[in-house]
Amino acid sequence: MSVVDEVRSRLDIVEVVGAYIPLTRVGKNYRGFSPFKTERTPSFFVFPHTQTFKDFSSGAQGDVFTFVMLKEGWTFAEALRELARRAGVALAPQTPEQQRRQQHEQRLRAALEAATEYFHHLLLSAPQAEACRRYLREQRRLSHETITAWRLGYSLDDYHALTHYLTAKGFTAQELLDAGLLVENEEGRRYDRFRGRLMIPIRDARGEVVGFGSRSLDGSEPKYMNSPQTALFDKGQLLFGLDRARAAIRDAGVAVLVEGYMDVIGCHQAGFTNVVAGMGTSLTEAQLRALRRLAPRIVLALDADTAGQRAVLRSLDIARTALDHETVVTFDARGAVRAQAQLNADLRVALLPEGKDPDEIVLEAPQQWQQLVAEARPILDYVIEVVVKQHSAADAFQKSQAVRTLAPLLIELTDPIQRDSAVQQLAQQLRLSARAVMQVLREFERAAKRQPPRTSPHSSSEQAPSSGAPSAAEPASPVAPPPALELHLIALLFRKPELLFDINAVLARAGLELMSEDDFSNPALRRGFHTLQRVALGAPFGSESSDEDEAWLVLLADYDLLGHASRLPAARLEVERHLDENDAHWLREQAIQAALRLRELRAHQDRAALPYLIEDARRAGDQEALQRYNLRLTQALQQLLRAQKARRLRSALV
Repeated sequence: MSVVDEVRSRLDIVEVVGAYIPLTRVGKNYRGFSPFKTERTPSFFVFPHTQTFKDFSSGAQGDVFTFVMLKEGWTFAEALRELARRAGVALAPQTPEQQRRQQHEQRLRAALEAATEYFHHLLLSAPQAEACRRYLREQRRLSHETITAWRLGYSLDDYHALTHYLTAKGFTAQELLDAGLLVENEEGRRYDRFRGRLMIPIRDARGEVVGFGSRSLDGSEPKYMNSPQTALFDKGQLLFGLDRARAAIRDAGVAVLVEGYMDVIGCHQAGFTNVVAGMGTSLTEAQLRALRRLAPRIVLALDADTAGQRAVLRSLDIARTALDHETVVTFDARGAVRAQAQLNADLRVALLPEGKDPDEIVLEAPQQWQQLVAEARPILDYVIEVVVKQHSAADAFQKSQAVRTLAPLLIELTDPIQRDSAVQQLAQQLRLSARAVMQVLREFERAAKRQPPRTSPHSSSEQAPSSGAPSAAEPASPVAPPPALELHLIALLFRKPELLFDINAVLARAGLELMSEDDFSNPALRRGFHTLQRVALGAPFGSESSDEDEAWLVLLADYDLLGHASRLPAARLEVERHLDENDAHWLREQAIQAALRLRELRAHQDRAALPYLIEDARRAGDQEALQRYNLRLTQALQQLLRAQKARRLRSALV
């Protein structure tokens, strides 16, 4: 039994979910209000016999791992570590080197926590911090409760004050250097990194301090300064305020990304708690992934000044010239569009009034902030407009420059509809033909193909290893051991992806919807089905997103899906024999029967839960919900009958 299996066997999903929301027993199952959507009548069900859940409000479903991943916004690795801790399961024996590294990181966390308390105490009570207190109170208009909640602080304008304080508590100078609290010059002298500054603790997704942001108060440069890269602090992976914003982002279905730490704090104080900030000007794919796990829409709240527009143009120009060299620079617009396509995210831009920061808007005109976020424009539309404004549509050379500036971004669009729409939009604004724009894009595509494969300095941590199985403590992708039937079907499709056409033909004849990712409750198998569906249509692995394809292949090696599927009762020898012999007819029948059985089980589950929802809606007088649930019940019954009929027909023909 793998550690993942052991964790699942030791935990009861009813207890895990019950720690988040109240559950009421209804027959053999449990029911409660959706933890993912606001609703008047409870439509969230937990099924103890299968150790799964289904949320009829949001459509979410899966096992205990899926639940905590959705609820907390965690990756599978994070969910596994936490659930293993609760279950008392050791993930993997640590090597002496791993133990030393873990102990060292614990010391760094302790030092950062002690520094946070020290800075916070100075801000609240030190006479030297009066200017900092006045700045927060008068310019930022932060309340005492907000300052305390975010544990803002002040660092004395002294080269050794923090060093003396922490070394007296038992921390070594090397530990403080490794935590990013000290600086070492060329002569080997060490001194405090932060001096005479407003201190802003930066926490990871779990709420633990991993570094600091700071702001000068006397006009000295740099105005803002972060902790350096350390074993704990990676600015490409972190989002400021995410630990506090997670629930609000999930509830709203929208994450708002602003530029500054104080903007985040001010927005939260005003009640807009779905706001976070990056660690700098670049937006990394890792940060987008973290937000996309919580919400489908991500809004970038950008300054409307010319500096912000110049940054976009500068990034695009770097990308254009990079096509003629052996190196590449990751930048905002192109990287954001690429990530948007890979993550299936809705990335938008909200332009702020000139000269206004987000925290100023939410305090002075909260309704205006709501409107800005609600009316945010798709990022591609925004970038095209910015570039076109900088070039004259009356000058042929300027038109050419505009198209060539945008070409590196447009060739990243894998969706033909999005690309065609962008080309039409650009051509119309520049008064060109779409054909002329496409000729330039094809030129850039040919140039890009001549270059060797490139990797992004910000995305290396997102890449799955190309070979070898990952350790149990760090899985390659978010996967929990899936239900056997789902696993069996994916195993067959992995062996022969074109079986999907046979399955869909039978489903279509039975009047059922074609197979989709929604048929799978396990997050890894949904990803796997998406990949196999593309392969069935003729796309090779890597044609859409090589990192996801690699992660899926490593997942197969790690969990041995084919072998796992072969352990189904009374099927192991048959599966092994037929897989070895590549018996096309047997594989086809197995895949069709598995798909139909999966549809039947889903319909049974929906039919069992919906009567409770109908009765609750009737008692509450919620006519809209009553009609919706009645329709769903009718559809579930029809689907069940069709699936059963299709299975009988298949059995009769075999």
